[in-house]
Amino acid sequence: MRSLSSEDATAAIGLTRGRRYLMGRSTFDYEVSGSRLSMGLVRLLHTVVARSTGRGMGLAMRAVKPLLHSQLSCVHFADGSRLYFELNDVYWNAFFIGQPGMTYEPDIATLLLRLKDIDYTFFDCGANIGYWSVLVTSEMLGRKRAIAVEASRETLAILEQNRDANDHRFEICRRALFEYDGRSLFFSDDGPHSARHIVTSQSSRPSHTEPVMSITIDALARDQQLTDSDRLVVKLDVEGQEVAALKGARQVLKRDTLIIYEDHGQDRSHATTRYVFEALGLPVFALAADGSVTKVDDLATLDRLKGNPESGYRFATCPPGSAFRRWISGIASQA
Repeated sequence: MRSLSSEDATAAIGLTRGRRYLMGRSTFDYEVSGSRLSMGLVRLLHTVVARSTGRGMGLAMRAVKPLLHSQLSCVHFADGSRLYFELNDVYWNAFFIGQPGMTYEPDIATLLLRLKDIDYTFFDCGANIGYWSVLVTSEMLGRKRAIAVEASRETLAILEQNRDANDHRFEICRRALFEYDGRSLFFSDDGPHSARHIVTSQSSRPSHTEPVMSITIDALARDQQLTDSDRLVVKLDVEGQEVAALKGARQVLKRDTLIIYEDHGQDRSHATTRYVFEALGLPVFALAADGSVTKVDDLATLDRLKGNPESGYRFATCPPGSAFRRWISGIASQA
């Protein structure tokens, strides 16, 4: 896989001004560098697909993947942080396609910006290429300690490059978050991001899988030698294994811990939030794209909040006696 050199970024590549991330009172600018020819091809395909059916961009990218030769583009943030991604990756090439209103997970971004001056360790569970690990350890969000947990060996190469490109300021753990530690699982890496998932039974394995060992959030905290006084923020986005991951966080949830998790719009049973309410007995707070935080009193509220079945929705939970609970309750009371 080819990396962008400094010569690439300044000479024949070209630099595209990115959109601004407006989070609270702060503005994060970025620019995207990459092959002008290849980026132009991706933009053209996006325009053609959008004007026809509006769907099928993933198929179009797979068709032209041989032409792109696994080329990487790079997002350059204002503080010098960098994030590399594959040009043929529909999930990330929105950075330069210029989709209207493109702001990556602004609900999480605003919450973490509010936590900039609070000391905590960050577990980036389902890190993918390391977007949040890069930003949380940056000057923008307070230079926190971060551990990026990712199950995909294919994704690991870019995740490692993003760690290296940012002065090795976060750690990487190639494991699958699960209820039990040290179990042999399989990761299905076939198809788009939304289709990738952990397979717990060998008999139900899809054709494209790779072996991976499991780890619990509790075990991860022990491995990092966190003490009871260490604050912990966990971003949990593990493609359908959120409940299993929460089951492996029993000890962590007795401490000062804030967990940010996804409850997808297509899940009308609200399985993850149901587990948080009924099994854990913890409060739930909904995170909105405009930065607002509201307390969720019952599952019926999610029927209204989760309006788009194709979108993921972010929520937060924390132990009632924790400082995080007082902090986020204060934000919610101002809504």
